[in-house]
Amino acid sequence: MNSKRSASPASSIPWKKSLLEAWNLFVFAAFFAVLFNTFYSDGIPLKVEQTKSYHLQDLLKKNQTSSGYAGWKTVSSKSASVSATPTNLALDQMPRLSLLGAKSRFDQKSSIFLDARSPEEYAEGHIPGALEFYADDFEKFAPLVLPQLKDKNQELIAYCHGSSCELSLHLANALIDQGYTNVKVFFGGWPEWKKANYPINKGDQP
Repeated sequence: MNSKRSASPASSIPWKKSLLEAWNLFVFAAFFAVLFNTFYSDGIPLKVEQTKSYHLQDLLKKNQTSSGYAGWKTVSSKSASVSATPTNLALDQMPRLSLLGAKSRFDQKSSIFLDARSPEEYAEGHIPGALEFYADDFEKFAPLVLPQLKDKNQELIAYCHGSSCELSLHLANALIDQGYTNVKVFFGGWPEWKKANYPINKGDQP
């Protein structure tokens, strides 16, 4: 009976010794890894930190997906005041009108045409009723033209030299920045209008 009782504590000693050795080895390895990262520029990749980083990236991606497109149409007023990014819609994103569409609106007198070309070109000929609004000198013409565009929901149609010209696109983007909600570009512009023998005006008056 006595021999059986004394064997139990003796048999537990190797197990405790192994556990202590394993713990010492772990502490030494951790200390060595920290020391190595401190003095070596490349360091040892820490998988825990990488896991946290990937987890954070996943959360960011999920937030972006769930909140929808955070562009200028959906951004809150508080966010807009922090980062007011100018509108820069490409031509394929901007609503466009064909020649027939532009002529239909001209006949109905339901829209306001804006000539984005230079004053000299405007004086040589323009769509009757179109307001002179040179896109390359927006700051100069804005105080003259914008007071005439009081209804920001009114359909505005910008045009210039046709498909090879971006003045109408620049003007349309600038008007959207000013809060106008119904801006379009007459893609064919002055060349198509003139080629179709539609009415024209000359001089510096609409």
